[in-house]
Amino acid sequence: MEIKLKNGQKVKAYPLIPAQSLMLYVSRHHSKNAPVLNIVTGYYWQGDFDTETMKEALYEAMDRCDTMRLRFTKRPFNKVYQYLADKHEIEIIEEDLSSMSWDDAHEFLKQRSHSIIDMYEKPVNEIRIIHLENGYNGIYMKLHHLAFDGYSSKAFLADALSIYFHKKYGTAYPKPMRSYIEMVEKELKYPKSEQHKKDVAFWKGTIKNEPEPIYTDYVRPSRLIRQRIEKKKPDLRKAEVLDNNPESRTLRFSLDAETSEKLIKMCSERSLSLPCVLMMGMRSALSSFNNDEKDISYKVMVNRRATLLDKKSGGVRMHFFSMRNIVEPEMTFEEAVRVIEKAQNDIFEHSNMGSMEAVMLRHLAMKCGPRYTYECITFSYHPHFPMPYYGEEMKKSSRGFWYNNDASVQPLYLTVMHRSYDNGLDFNFEYRIANNPVDELHHFYDKMLDTFLLGIENPDIKVSEILAKIKKDKVK
Repeated sequence: MEIKLKNGQKVKAYPLIPAQSLMLYVSRHHSKNAPVLNIVTGYYWQGDFDTETMKEALYEAMDRCDTMRLRFTKRPFNKVYQYLADKHEIEIIEEDLSSMSWDDAHEFLKQRSHSIIDMYEKPVNEIRIIHLENGYNGIYMKLHHLAFDGYSSKAFLADALSIYFHKKYGTAYPKPMRSYIEMVEKELKYPKSEQHKKDVAFWKGTIKNEPEPIYTDYVRPSRLIRQRIEKKKPDLRKAEVLDNNPESRTLRFSLDAETSEKLIKMCSERSLSLPCVLMMGMRSALSSFNNDEKDISYKVMVNRRATLLDKKSGGVRMHFFSMRNIVEPEMTFEEAVRVIEKAQNDIFEHSNMGSMEAVMLRHLAMKCGPRYTYECITFSYHPHFPMPYYGEEMKKSSRGFWYNNDASVQPLYLTVMHRSYDNGLDFNFEYRIANNPVDELHHFYDKMLDTFLLGIENPDIKVSEILAKIKKDKVK
């Protein structure tokens, strides 16, 4: 459709796709005036660094990336549309923070990242070249979450680095990016497809055709237990978890490279999915926190990037879906992981549907309000994204950062990522501060870690044995 902007210009505009609609909805209804639509990253390394060539490479990468030209406009009744401007109109700023300590510089960048982006009819992304102490230099990106997600931000960065190496060292020029609008048009056709009908039937069936799930919590005493007492409903199985305070913090646990490698090796040798093994640790912790409950539900983030168009068109493709798995005590560790894999594959098969539509279908089936849920935690795994590099010094010294916006639309969000320099695993728990769950999260991670170690040592260990061994909290 054609829309007239405030300056009188007419542009071809498109509705938001489902992933964008979800992000905008939760920002409006669960986190007003909080920077939840900021996605802010940094990537730095030591050694040779040519600022002017990097600027040229970044401008060239922005010319190749449609979502650097993405704009939004608001119509009556808060209806938001998107369009592409003719030029990105972004100026790369150079900033020297080398006089600050490493920690102070990153805290400074984090705090400045919290400013809310004015998103209507103007550029929504910011790129800087940053100089840090000890000869570190690199790229800082403050991106709008309706234009980028974790995957597409890495794809843009990799493209910019590849162009830089081509210009400076004569390496191969990267292959073209893909059309964002082509991806949007593909998304907008989905609701009228046969696949949509199949997906509707599946998500309705996850509640209607099965016994009711049960809420399992990561804080003690469980909110479900408290609400059963308060509401005088001893058989209540779902809980209200969202309050009106979106303020959050992130607690990070780093798994050493050696243990991470053992975990990855076990997955390879036994043809197990690494994210499903990680979810096995998470669900074991939830089970332990909830009297060894075998019926565990959580949310899982799916970033649908199956085709070349999906991978190289930019944008945001994050969908969040409810995931339930029932693991019997007599199952082995490996058998339990297979159960989780089956649940994950079912979700992947029906992940074209937008999260909001899937949630509405489930809530209608549950016959309850939107603040009720069976899930206390959302899980996201970021596969290793090999950034291009030139020389061993750059490879070994590279450091990637996610600058937390300290605001969350979910009670607890666990993101597992690979470190750029040693491929070890980092477990990032973003939690709303209202429950003050830091002590519980230390216990939670300990139970996850012990589950991994037991599974590595003996994939045939029984689930009941795992739960018995991780039952007691470790003293801190």
